[in-house]
Amino acid sequence: MKTKTVRKLRASTFAGIFSFAILILLIGTMLLGRPTARVRADTGANSPPFDFSDSFYLANGINPANIIDRVGSPTSASAFVVDNSNTNPNRNNIRITETTGGFDHEGNPLYYTINGFLMPNAFTNDAAGQREMEIANKFEAYIFPKASGNPLSPALSNRRQDNLFDTQHGYFVNSPLGIWVAVFVSYTPAAFNTEDGQKTLATLAAKNGTDLDGTPIIRQVKEIDFLEGKGLAVEQTRAMDGSQGPRWII
Repeated sequence: MKTKTVRKLRASTFAGIFSFAILILLIGTMLLGRPTARVRADTGANSPPFDFSDSFYLANGINPANIIDRVGSPTSASAFVVDNSNTNPNRNNIRITETTGGFDHEGNPLYYTINGFLMPNAFTNDAAGQREMEIANKFEAYIFPKASGNPLSPALSNRRQDNLFDTQHGYFVNSPLGIWVAVFVSYTPAAFNTEDGQKTLATLAAKNGTDLDGTPIIRQVKEIDFLEGKGLAVEQTRAMDGSQGPRWII
């Protein structure tokens, strides 16, 4: 009789602990929300960010000699160190030490490095280059210039908020070099001069907060599409021929 009572007590205690653990797990899940966007598939979860090797660039349709401000070069704006610990054959020994934050297409935080910029002549004149340009034009990085600045400038001093990346369409698998076409997003006069525009911006600001211009932060790709559909925002890209500066970013 005593043994049965002890067993019942132990079972009851275990059930209580198990239920409490499940409750804590559920609360933790709700508090944490969605995870941040994962790192590029080819780097590994804990691998330091090394630049790609020349051979890997060439195999994927990019002439490394024509990369503008390539990380590791004298003109590079990104911080880096020479690190010979890399063992990935698709990477070299230039480790990038500067990381920047932004949003993925759903508004989750992500972190990225900048390896360089591309003009049209960086794409090789073969099938690999043509394929890479098609890939690069498919994935859009949204940049938000200040209203008082150059509407086609990606300079950090000209940005009113962090960049937003359209990471849909299998980006982590289908874009081995991580190349993006820069898309510049600006509010139109209708966003400020019409009743509908003012109401829409007030709703978005209440949801996301405001940027350095005092205008609503845009966190999701669908928000850009919504604003553009109402005539409250406009997207622009640099000319394909490179006459307005590098069109693509690695």
